[in-house]
Amino acid sequence: MTTADQAIRAQLIVPEQRELFDYWRSKSVDGCYPTRADIQPAELRRVLPSLSLLDVVDGEPARLHVRLAGTRLRDYLGVEITNRFLDEFDLGDQTDYWEAAYREVIRAGRPAQGVISLAPWKQPGVFQFWLRLPLADAEGRIVMVLGHDAFLQSEKAHALAGKANLRIA
Repeated sequence: MTTADQAIRAQLIVPEQRELFDYWRSKSVDGCYPTRADIQPAELRRVLPSLSLLDVVDGEPARLHVRLAGTRLRDYLGVEITNRFLDEFDLGDQTDYWEAAYREVIRAGRPAQGVISLAPWKQPGVFQFWLRLPLADAEGRIVMVLGHDAFLQSEKAHALAGKANLRIA
């Protein structure tokens, strides 16, 4: 595991995200990112409701098409996002935040993680702990993004962050 990977993993305070990150790393061979074919849903049953799979659609800037979004995302976001483009949603003042996160994964080719309020989705007391992992094609280009989202009420989010010595605004 690279130093950068160790840093990302150390910041993951949701156990399912550490589990997914470790699984994703185990599918990386010779320093190359896994492909979609390397990811087996049957091996991820426990986290399937929280997973998303996004296609990177070429263009400038690249667009993200949601191929699959688990039921937990629909439950918290209040809308089905499968088969839609992310830029179809009004994220308000979080638009730049999400564009930077996906740019990190797609252009820089690195995993990214963070936590953000669900206020734009009319869930002001809920925090979204997110993880985004690049998936490559046979030539090594990032063509998909594997995501995991955990939604925690404010009290639980602060308690979990406190255990990891992190602060949530």
